[in-house]
Formats: sequence, structure tokens, C-alpha cells
Amino acid sequence: MKQKYVLGIVALSLVAILGVGMVSAFGFGNGFMNHDMTEEERTAMQEQQEAMQIAISYGDYATWKSLMEEKIAKMQSQITEENFNTIREQHQEMSEFRTAMQEARESGDFSKVEELQEEYGFGKGMKAGFKLGRGDCPRSE
Repeated sequence: MKQKYVLGIVALSLVAILGVGMVSAFGFGNGFMNHDMTEEERTAMQEQQEAMQIAISYGDYATWKSLMEEKIAKMQSQITEENFNTIREQHQEMSEFRTAMQEARESGDFSKVEELQEEYGFGKGMKAGFKLGRGDCPRSE
């Protein structure tokens, strides 16, 4: 019975570690604030994410902690009212889009669905347009 309990705790710990690793590797730093990064900045960020993944896989807490602190310091400098307003605008536009799409689908107006997808930048396969959290959603005129 104790062995099952210990195995359960180990399994939950691994899930938690993987979750933290995914957030640190793909989460907060990839948001709207990085849409205008230079290629060098993108490369540096990718290298930092890879270093975090390596630290996690080797159980190197000190390195992981240092990298996280560095990442948090960078993020804090990007917490501005302007960025908040950008997020808010994107949220409002996406809400409007979802509502309009739902109404068009419910009414069976599939030409309106296509029109909305085009207006909001959704191309074939929805590869273009809103990129939630990336700050580069198109503005409708």
C-alpha cells in the first residue's frame, strides 16, 4: 500500500515538474509583448528556453531558478498600461468576432462566416489573423 502511495506522489511530482517546464519554456515569455522582437532577441529567448528545459531534465534547480528570475525581471519591465490596453483591445475584438461567428453559424449564413473570417484575417486553414496573445491581430477598419 505504501509503495502505491509513493508511486502516486512520484507521478504527481513528475506531472507538476513537466507543467512548470512547459510554462517556463512556452508560457509567459511568448505573449503579446514579443511580437516585435528582433531575430537576435528571438534566438536569445529560444536559447534561454532550451537552457531551462535542460536544467529541468537534469534536476539543476540553481540554474533553473536563475533563468526564471532573469525571465521574470524582463517580463516586469513589460508590464505597462500600454500593453494592458493592447491586450484589452485584442480581447474585445476576439469577443466581437466570436459573437458574430456564432450568430452567423446559428442563422446558417455561411457567406457571413466566410466574410467574418476574411475581415478578421482568418485565411484558409486559419493560419493567418488573430494570434491570441501575440499582439499582431489585424484591426478592422
